[in-house]
Amino acid sequence: MKRFSQFMITFASVTGMLAAVSAQDLEDYVSKYTSENGAKFMQPLADAFGANLNSGFYQSARLGPDGLHVYIGVETMVAIIANSQKTFLAKTEAPFTPQQTVAAPTIFGSSAGAAVTGNGGTVFNFPGGLDLDKLPLAVPQLRVGSLRGTEASLRFIEAKIDDNIGRVKLFGFGARHSLSQYLKNSPVDITVGFFIQKFKVGDLVDARSQYYGLQSSYTRGVLTLYSGFGLESASLDMAYQYESITGTQQIAFDLQATNAVRLTTGLALQLAIVHLHVDYNFAAQNVVTGGLGFGF
Repeated sequence: MKRFSQFMITFASVTGMLAAVSAQDLEDYVSKYTSENGAKFMQPLADAFGANLNSGFYQSARLGPDGLHVYIGVETMVAIIANSQKTFLAKTEAPFTPQQTVAAPTIFGSSAGAAVTGNGGTVFNFPGGLDLDKLPLAVPQLRVGSLRGTEASLRFIEAKIDDNIGRVKLFGFGARHSLSQYLKNSPVDITVGFFIQKFKVGDLVDARSQYYGLQSSYTRGVLTLYSGFGLESASLDMAYQYESITGTQQIAFDLQATNAVRLTTGLALQLAIVHLHVDYNFAAQNVVTGGLGFGF
């Protein structure tokens, strides 16, 4: 359980949550859970983190003419945590009797936890969560184009945390191709693109995401209105040690994010080489995205 707690601390620091959890014993959050309860407890994290990964790829559908065009910036994504993501139906685990079902906090739920009483006055305690309404993530992004109306994108982070956690790695790539170049006198720009990413923390977590979509935009002066329709998927494989009075066992599960379709609408501002944008993503997991970068 110690390595899992260290992972959670690392994850918190990477996503900007360290201030919210630094004073708490993260081991208490999951040490009572086997795979069934553990998967439900962590599912909202897979939904929010996967949705964040699949955000912030574009701020316009206009691709420059053939030649060297470079953009480098930082994308900040904030997944909005709904009330429905803060509780789940948890079951008491053996040897506690009788088995009971209770609405317990998820990883984003109340820090108060929950408890039920069983035979002989025994008490089963369900751990509390982080009590969060938002999950932030920030990543660097590079875009290079264009060749025959095609642009390439790259995201990359790598750092060693410590000997127990190992290395944190984020690698993502994608490409977009202009469709409006084939449509004469089109008032809007249209592109189609894909993006694939992988996030890994030592041998504790392995996350993957994919996004395929169609984007459109309309530019007038320094302002651009843009929108997008996308199909997406994300998964989060996790492993930790479950400790009970009968011993320790390795627990592992594969969480599939709920997002499948998203709609995006946003506004971008370009002042010389400075690019700013903000958008809202409507999906099973809603996300607000903002970006600041420099490009020519």
